[in-house]
Amino acid sequence: MSQTTTPPIITFSAGVTTNASPQTVYDVLADLRTHGVWAGEQSPNKKFHLLRIDAPARTATVGDEFSSDGVNSNGTFHDRSTITQADPAKRFGFDTDSILDRKHGKPLRTRFQHRYVIEPSAGGAVVRYTCETWPQNYVPYWLKRGMRPMTRRMVDSMMSKNLRNLTAMAESRTLAAS
Repeated sequence: MSQTTTPPIITFSAGVTTNASPQTVYDVLADLRTHGVWAGEQSPNKKFHLLRIDAPARTATVGDEFSSDGVNSNGTFHDRSTITQADPAKRFGFDTDSILDRKHGKPLRTRFQHRYVIEPSAGGAVVRYTCETWPQNYVPYWLKRGMRPMTRRMVDSMMSKNLRNLTAMAESRTLAAS
C-alpha cells in the first residue's frame, strides 16, 4: 500500500465511552476476527457491514495484513488492509485499499486510514475512531462537495453504532473475567 500525501477528501469520526478498560478495548480491536462480529454479524445496519474477514488468529501487530468483504447499499466491497499502529491500551490503526463493486456504475477504488485512540476515563475508557478517505479512480456523487455533510452525518452515525458494539463486546469480556 502506498503512503498517502494529499489531504483526505473526507474524514469520518465517532466516539463512545465504555466501562471496559483501555486494555480490554484494545484486546478486542487487536483480535481482528472480532471485527466480523461487532462490525458484521451484530451491525445494526444491514445495508453496510462486513460479511467476511480473513485475519490471523492472534493479536494483530504492525505489518500484519488481512482481507475482508462486505455489503454496501450500492454493491459489495473487497478490502486489503495492513496494520499500521498497535500500541496496547492506547491506539490501533490500519490502512485499507478497497474496491466497491457498484450495482450501477464502474467499480470505485478507495484508500482509507482507520485510527482508534483509546484513552482512560473514570471507570473505563473513551474510544475515538477516525477514518480518512481518498477516492483513487473517481469521486462518486456521495463524496461531491455538496453531498459530503450529509454523507459524513450518515457514516458517523453508523460508525458510532459499530463502536457501541465494539465496546459492548469489551464490556462482556470484562464481566466474564470477573
